[in-house]
Amino acid sequence: MNKLLALSAIAISFLTTSCQTNTTTTSKNEIVETEKSKTSLPSTIKIEGVAQNPEGIEYDKSDQTFLLSSLNAGSIIKVNSDGTYKSFTSGESYPMSTAGLQLDYKNNRLLVAAFNLMELYDKDPATKGSANLRIYNLKTGVMEKDINLSSLIPDATAYMANDVAIDNEGNVYISDWYAGVVYKVNMNDEVSIFWKNETGLQGKANGLDFHTDGYLLVSLISVNEKGLYADYGLVKIPTDNPESAKTVTISNAGYKGFDGMVINSNGNVVGVTNDGKTPGGNALIELSSKNNWESAEVINSKTITASTTVAITPENKNYVINQDFMSNESKTWTIEQIEF
Repeated sequence: MNKLLALSAIAISFLTTSCQTNTTTTSKNEIVETEKSKTSLPSTIKIEGVAQNPEGIEYDKSDQTFLLSSLNAGSIIKVNSDGTYKSFTSGESYPMSTAGLQLDYKNNRLLVAAFNLMELYDKDPATKGSANLRIYNLKTGVMEKDINLSSLIPDATAYMANDVAIDNEGNVYISDWYAGVVYKVNMNDEVSIFWKNETGLQGKANGLDFHTDGYLLVSLISVNEKGLYADYGLVKIPTDNPESAKTVTISNAGYKGFDGMVINSNGNVVGVTNDGKTPGGNALIELSSKNNWESAEVINSKTITASTTVAITPENKNYVINQDFMSNESKTWTIEQIEF
């Protein structure tokens, strides 16, 4: 089930979600370790007792925990390796659904793509939805800033702040899957439209990440009337010259379009496809490039349980959150390591 259909199934209008500390532990799985790794994480972490419906996942290397966002407009939770968890974020004046997460260790920030979809559901301008960048203190979880992004595109039919990335200077980039743009927020909290899709592909900006050589890689996808991925591709956008954006040529079969994606420490892109109605549609795929992302090829692919995105540890271990798109009341989730 893809994200568009999932959001139609979830009552985004401020569901009540309780995220109290939970003491359920994970099943006994083999501990995944390498000689060079300083972390010891189980291959599967089971989380029980919370209707979180997470869209985003991030690994916090400072305390070896995972952060999970909430389409249900609950708080972001912090999950330990044994499956226990607690609410992490607080201080919001009103609830919003949360999607992509980005840790900014240098500036002590948790950057969160937040949104509501009221306009999509009721078509009433008085309850028009919005897309926000919410910034939380990385140590305390208290919200410090709430920046409206969608005011730059007042005529959009709906908004969905989807994913978030940060560049070398601390500028933040947020994709909006419904409005079809990438926003930019600089260190002075000044907001601008960084990029609009003029590539010829009809897909809209979804997953994105920043490459330290000075460009964004952005996944474009759309969903057709049958609920299948369509018009998907990958775009390279130089941060100093977004008008020169170019689509990346994928030279071999197997790339199906990405929802969430991350650039790992090897410089490869690892992304999740959740086009579950096609054979192999739920997959984790790794792309590699030998020419600075002018082109790329699929080097790894593995079928997975339906998911939205991936978190990567410093040792390049891939962890996905197993997603139940059909039920916003599902209270059991698993974080699973995927080895190619």
